[in-house]
Amino acid sequence: MRAPTKRPERRRTGGDTGIRRLRRKRPWLIGELAIVFALLEVYGYVRKLAHTRYGAALSHGRDILGIEDHLGLDVELGVNRWLTRHHDVSQVSVWVYQHMHTNLTMIVLLLCYLAAPDVYRPARNALVLINLAGLAVFFVLPVMPPRLLPGEGFVDTVAGAGFGITHSPPLPADQYAAMPSLHVAWAVWVALVIMALLRRYRVRWVAMLHPATTAVAVVVTANHYVLDVVAGVAVAMAALLATGLVWARNGTLYAAGQLISRKGPAPAPDADPAAESPHAPDDDDLAKPEPAGSRAESPS
Repeated sequence: MRAPTKRPERRRTGGDTGIRRLRRKRPWLIGELAIVFALLEVYGYVRKLAHTRYGAALSHGRDILGIEDHLGLDVELGVNRWLTRHHDVSQVSVWVYQHMHTNLTMIVLLLCYLAAPDVYRPARNALVLINLAGLAVFFVLPVMPPRLLPGEGFVDTVAGAGFGITHSPPLPADQYAAMPSLHVAWAVWVALVIMALLRRYRVRWVAMLHPATTAVAVVVTANHYVLDVVAGVAVAMAALLATGLVWARNGTLYAAGQLISRKGPAPAPDADPAAESPHAPDDDDLAKPEPAGSRAESPS
């Protein structure tokens, strides 16, 4: 009986292979824009409900002040009044609040998309989760920011900045969306993504100045409570852990294979901390899961 002949495999053209490789490494831009559009639509829907939730937002805002007073965290009024006496610091704080978080987030996201697509996917997913979590809380628990609380003595430094800064960007903000602080959540996301992209251990820690600066700015300008900041950090870390961009093992924190923090002494200045990560992949394989069956089992 004649043995069946094996058909020769069709060779893909170079163009087809290149397109498939590009698609695998970098998502289609039209799909990414669709995600942004969908988030804006949901945000717009939640924002339209703001005028119907004044009473609940006011009550929740005062409840948060009461909780902070009980915990000894009610510093918002004191630092806000201090800010009104220091004009230059006030201008910088308002600029950080209004512009820094959006611009830097978009820049880091674009850099990931162009230069590190394998980091971009979990980073984008984490940012989407952060915003969805924030929108869910805004919908269920509207909170009036300190600057809008009547009779509490807060000064709206953003409205009084005097150089074109307002609370009305191209997409008007939800005025009752203080909890959690998405300014802080985005800033934590930016810092951890930068840490995932950079190699030098000590230089990467400079990225943490961004969330620290943002946290101070949103509180002193009376746009958020201290507990909003805590909630923003928690939401960001939960999203980063859920998408796998950040993970912890044996007391050590990693971002896409880069060492973030660990128990014990810091690594030597010339050492590559990424090499110490049990998950640290090559540059071309960042955020890729380990293929099944890649580890050989020991014979029984």
